[in-house]
Order: sequence, then structure tokens, then C-alpha cells
Amino acid sequence: MSFGGSDNEIGEGDRPGKRFKAEGSDFIDADGPSAETQLEALLRENEFGGIGGPSVFPGKPGMSGVPNMSPPGTSPPGTSPSTAGMTGASIARREAEGAEPHVETTPMDFSRLTRDTPTRAIPVPKGLVQYLMTPENRQVLTEESGADVEWAPDEASVKLRGSQEQVKRATRLLQRVLMHCHWGKNESKVRRLLKPRMVESAMIRLSPMSTLRQAEKLLSAAAPTMGIGKDKANDVVIQDAIISRVHCVLELDSERGAVYIVDCSTNGTFLNGHRLPSKTVGKVLCSHGDELLFKDPAMGDREFGYTMNIID
Repeated sequence: MSFGGSDNEIGEGDRPGKRFKAEGSDFIDADGPSAETQLEALLRENEFGGIGGPSVFPGKPGMSGVPNMSPPGTSPPGTSPSTAGMTGASIARREAEGAEPHVETTPMDFSRLTRDTPTRAIPVPKGLVQYLMTPENRQVLTEESGADVEWAPDEASVKLRGSQEQVKRATRLLQRVLMHCHWGKNESKVRRLLKPRMVESAMIRLSPMSTLRQAEKLLSAAAPTMGIGKDKANDVVIQDAIISRVHCVLELDSERGAVYIVDCSTNGTFLNGHRLPSKTVGKVLCSHGDELLFKDPAMGDREFGYTMNIID
């Protein structure tokens, strides 16, 4: 079909595209109206037409201006599936009204990504749930590990999801909390364990529960320890048969942002009613208000020691 106005034939015979001159009319194509007629119809519809109006060419469905020369099942060039069959005026009117042409999309399925992600559930002592499972601690644990953290207080469990390395980091932080909170727990202690901060100094004040003498010392990088024991070289000297020469040591760890205690005794040191591990095992974090005892509270003496006041 010619759109240029030329009357040249594409071949002889009655094949489609053959043109003839009807009486009182311009040349038209044997298989449809002439290009000039189509153009006039298109201009007329652009001026008066609307979406869903009658076809310009009766008997040829879907022709409302420029005919669709695209292969069956496809949209005309320059159109999207949602604008196929619409006139230029109709599209312009939709754009003027702010209506974006609808683009068909296929929903993406990301379920496999989460299904294949490493997950782990960490059991938590019920007594620790109220101090650990707060919105603030969840955010800190997520930021420090990169893992997705879900509290499950009813199950006393923490559910972790992420890469293998992220889950490993989160697990290590939680295990640190669980271990140190065996010797006393509060929300401030949990937060300090999850996210250590730099501390340059800490004032330690030991308030006696019984006949012991009060003591205090400022711990810093220059003097990071406070020794307690029978030997006179200690900062706090206690003369008692159960006390070792160097019974225990309070130590400021500035990088971990806390004061720790190391048990060096023979008969044991007790923090919040629980015996501390020996110095060969490791040190335990101390918190403001902790009770430090030098005799086993299970034996009935719960006052031979100090209440620790830590200001950093």
C-alpha cells in the first residue's frame, strides 16, 4: 500500500495494491481506501475523536487512523501494549491528564534468596530476655553484625538470618553477652557487651557491706589495675585467713570500654553470687552496682565484700 501519493503500480493483475480510478473520485487501492482518504480520516478523528469511537473504516476492526502494519500479535512501532490502537490525540490527552501509559510487568520472585540464606536460632536464658530483647539492642546487634535479627521472647530465642559471616558475627556477640551475664545482668551491661566503646578512665569506689574499709581508685592507661588481697602491695589490703596474697584484680580495658575482674585466689571470688572463673580461663566484665564477695554466699556469709560503684 502506497502512502506517498505515487500512482505507480507494484505489478500487473488484480493483486492487492492494484489501483483504479473510480468515477468522481481520486485513485484508491483495490484492497482499501487511498492514503489521502486515510490521512483525512486521521485528521478528522484527531479533531473530534475519542477513545472507543466508531471505526473510521467500516468493516475493518481496529482501524481508527493509521492502519496497523505490524505483524499479528505485536504492537505498532512506537507504541506500548497499553497504547496500541490509540490515536495520537488520545495518547496526548492521557499524558495531559497525568496518566502514565500502563506497562505490563512480570513480578519477580525473591523467595529463593531468603530461603537459601543461612539462618540460626540462639537460645537465651529466660532471665536475660527482658534485658537483651529491646528495640535498641536489636538495632545495635544488626549494625554490628550485618545480620537480620528477630527477637522471639516467647520462645526465649534469637533468630539470625544473613550471610555465613554475618550470622557468625552476630552469634559471637550473643555468646559474649550470654557468658558475661552469667555473673549479673542489666540492660546497660548488655549494651556495653554488644557495642564496646572507648573509655579513657574509670573511677572505682568499693562500698563495704560489713566491717571492711572503703576504698577507691581512678583507673586509667597509666594505672589500669586495682589489686585486692592480703599483701600490702595491693591497693586494697584485707587481712583474713580466706584471702589470698593477691585475691583479685580489677582492670580497666580501655579498648573494650569496661572494667573487668580477674580471680587470682585459691578459695574463690564471687560476683553477684556466682564464683568467677580462674585467671587462666579469663576475666569477667563488671557493672555499676555489682556485688563482690570473698566468701561463698552459699555458706551463709553474704556480706564479706563490697558493692562496686563504677563511674566512667
